[in-house]
Amino acid sequence: MKKSSELKVEPLELASGLAKKLNSKSLEGWEIFLQSEQGVAIEARDQKLESFENENTLSLAIRVIDQGRPGFAYCSDFRDQQISRLLDEVLNGARHADRDQFLAIPEPDGPALVMPAILDRDFKSRGEKEKIRRAMEMEKAALDFDRRIKRVRGCEYHENLTGVWIMNSKGLSRSYQSTRFSLSVSAVAQQGKDAQMASEFDWNFRYNMLDALSSGKSAAKKALAKLGAKPIKSRKAAMVFLPEVAGEFMDLLSFALNGESLAKHKTWLAGTEGSKIFSKNITVIDDGLFEKGPECSPFDDEGVDSGDKELVRDGVVKQFIFDSYYGKRMKKQSTGNARREMIAMPPAPGPSNFYLKPGKKSREGLISAVSSGFLLEEVLGMHMADEISGDFSVGVSGRLIENGKISEPVSGVAIAGNLKNLFSRVAEVGNDLKFFNKAAAPSILIEEMEISGS
Repeated sequence: MKKSSELKVEPLELASGLAKKLNSKSLEGWEIFLQSEQGVAIEARDQKLESFENENTLSLAIRVIDQGRPGFAYCSDFRDQQISRLLDEVLNGARHADRDQFLAIPEPDGPALVMPAILDRDFKSRGEKEKIRRAMEMEKAALDFDRRIKRVRGCEYHENLTGVWIMNSKGLSRSYQSTRFSLSVSAVAQQGKDAQMASEFDWNFRYNMLDALSSGKSAAKKALAKLGAKPIKSRKAAMVFLPEVAGEFMDLLSFALNGESLAKHKTWLAGTEGSKIFSKNITVIDDGLFEKGPECSPFDDEGVDSGDKELVRDGVVKQFIFDSYYGKRMKKQSTGNARREMIAMPPAPGPSNFYLKPGKKSREGLISAVSSGFLLEEVLGMHMADEISGDFSVGVSGRLIENGKISEPVSGVAIAGNLKNLFSRVAEVGNDLKFFNKAAAPSILIEEMEISGS
């Protein structure tokens, strides 16, 4: 069991003290970003506690603009001596940096327009035993589902309370708190010499919305469905992508609609604004206020209001996402999409809740419309896809569809193509949108794709 000490620093007091010091330096602009993380990570195995980690941290990042030059530094040590060193580091970095006419600090625009319901106020009221029990319940649900479920791996419960404080030289001062709870589990099914593993993941901003029993059973059901999987002969077939798979392709698409990619000529969508590129069934939304998505927050990591943006409408590319810097560079406005991948990096454009707008038909309805096809349930090697060109070649597994019914399991096959062609062939979009990450989609029906098999 690993625990950390309680935070002894008051974030707002720290930010106010730093603001006074930065104001005395005659800078063109500055920004203070503070983030706290409190939470636990629990893993259960064989109905026993395998690990328990407790996180309690506060991190600080400072950006400055000095005579048109940028400075950036960060730390998690708040002793007076370290704070002085941090200020020296950020100012010295600016003195040695190149001038950049596009540097920008956002103007304040008043209180956040909307404060989404992303904070579980009972976060600190639940005991450790209850959280451990929830992880064990999920493991037991998977094992009890069927005698062919032999093992459960990675049975984990995570919770996190995040606090964000942003202050800048333009008078902006904003903060919020959010909670996030998640469950993950992998089940191993075995029949004879055939062993198959499948996973399930669930998350919510509220503890009581998680269902450990359903997650455990779902992982078991998925693993059982893969038993007996084998390759098939190469063929062209209609394909139904499940949300967990379609979401991975949406993640790849998010790079193409990023303002930084546009500015650096690293997107295949450059020059397409106003053009119909995809199927009429494709409407892509980025919405930082969408409470069904994990990246929901009242404002972005520069303090700019979050909001709902249609990036693609009915197949037509409408706009890209920007932070303040790349918005200014491309003669656009920030779209509230400044994101910090980690405290050690300055903000850059990134998706909030980036998703394909759902249609009206159920997943079952999409499948029933296919006389002969393939239900794509898992993709391997997506990290090897080319973000700049949109080309991909990945291994896939799933099940055949025959006369509108799901039939035998398939593995050891592959698909290849590019995103433009893929999203141009979307015949229908389902209504089962689910976020596994910041990019998401419902099930989608692809008219026809080449499957490379045996």
